[in-house]
Amino acid sequence: MYNVSVKVKRRKSIEAGKQMPLYVQIIYRREVRKMALPYQLSEEEWDGAREEINIPGESTSERSKELYAIREQFSRDCRTVRSVIYLKEKKGSFTPDEIVEACKERFAVANLTKYVEKQICVLQGEGKDETARHYQSTLNAFMLFRGGCELRLDEIDAPLLKEFETYLFNSGVCANTVSFYLRVLRAIHNRAVRDNLVEPSPLLFSNVHTSIEKTRKRAVQENVILGLVALQLLSPALQLARDLFLFSYYARGMAFVDLAHLTQKNIVGDKIVYIRRKTGQELQIRLLPEMRKLIARYQYASGPFLFPVLTGSRPDYIGYQSALRVQNKRLKKLGKMVGADLSTYIARHTWASVAAQKGIPEELISQGMGHESVKTTRIYMAFLDTSRVDRANEIVIHKKNCKSKPVYKVVL
Repeated sequence: MYNVSVKVKRRKSIEAGKQMPLYVQIIYRREVRKMALPYQLSEEEWDGAREEINIPGESTSERSKELYAIREQFSRDCRTVRSVIYLKEKKGSFTPDEIVEACKERFAVANLTKYVEKQICVLQGEGKDETARHYQSTLNAFMLFRGGCELRLDEIDAPLLKEFETYLFNSGVCANTVSFYLRVLRAIHNRAVRDNLVEPSPLLFSNVHTSIEKTRKRAVQENVILGLVALQLLSPALQLARDLFLFSYYARGMAFVDLAHLTQKNIVGDKIVYIRRKTGQELQIRLLPEMRKLIARYQYASGPFLFPVLTGSRPDYIGYQSALRVQNKRLKKLGKMVGADLSTYIARHTWASVAAQKGIPEELISQGMGHESVKTTRIYMAFLDTSRVDRANEIVIHKKNCKSKPVYKVVL
């Protein structure tokens, strides 16, 4: 049984009416430690017996507002101290100095904006620029909701998250975007838990929208792919855009960011071996003749990459974003030629959908795309051909016998 004594006191002064600082006194096993708090109060503004901040009636309106703000922040500080002690007690043995250091660390980085910005730097250092951008956009949206008013990590509770969800929906944001912001906030909170800055709260996000709703499928039919192959293009820029799109499709829907960064080193024997930038997962893809043909077409292009998309040996994230915008702009032009809406994501969605149409099991499609869950893969799939379902309906309604074809295993 632990017995940590925690009291908040105000330093005394012989000068009447002088504002003096507050401090936290921690006693554990007869060892005493003091930790200063950034608040200066007069004797009338501090109730030592209750350890509360008073707001005297004779205070000016400006001082009263200041005291209200101090009272709120002081309450949060006290919760932080109690939280630190609770976590220390759960882990086992500790010292008063460890409590003080943990509290100071919490006070130093518990500011939401500072913590998120720190995590963004960490992510960028790991090469996870896309995730870093997600953290930044979520922070921007959350602080807009807060009206720029800062808060501590341990202030994020279920009611506040519900308010944020309502704010987003009222702002006209679609359901999946609401889910995106809340899932990123959940990831940030989980990081803070691992850093021992907040207590674990498994149900914190249980009452807000974090699921992914089905959206309009972005896959195209297989004949669009064949139409792209058959296009006779005079523009080298459009030809490159078409070839990149086709290569992505041939390479099991390889993401554009991974395709753009491919180098000769990624070709190992008869395979392309690369690390997915989004997940860090290694994928291996056997080189098909169609893929080899496209690689050979650009083998004399300047630069270290297989395709002339990025410039420089170490392009930054801004350079990649520029290349992505150019590619999507060119794909829009190509789409008009084949009667379809095209973007870099379409190749990935289409590969999944065509694979499903041809009877390839979901588990293999998921593995081929580098997904960690089949649920993610299903988002990509558009069952464009409903003939099999229509046939099943005929069997049910017209009581016909089912003469199904044998199912063969498909190996990627």
